[in-house]
Amino acid sequence: MVAGTAAAQTPPASAQYQQTVRQQQVSDQLQKSQQQAQQRQNVANMAQQPLAQGSAARSQQEQADRAQQQSENARQQDLVNRYRDASTPPPSSSQSADSSAKQRSH
Repeated sequence: MVAGTAAAQTPPASAQYQQTVRQQQVSDQLQKSQQQAQQRQNVANMAQQPLAQGSAARSQQEQADRAQQQSENARQQDLVNRYRDASTPPPSSSQSADSSAKQRSH
């Protein structure tokens, strides 16, 4: 029982020491936590860089693909227009005269 009584009565110097130790432990834990958070942020930043560069490269590739597709579409439309123009006979002078006469009679 004497040992229990001695443990219950902690001298002020011992209590102050324990408080100082706890404060140091909390301070160390806080510092360690901040360092870990900084490391996680650094890792996240490093991980984002290739994605950002990849995203920019992907965007440029998509723009180039769209431009190439638009160019191909324009080329095909030009060929269709040329085919249509080549296969449509020009109006003959008698058809032009007939349509002019019809317009005047109306």
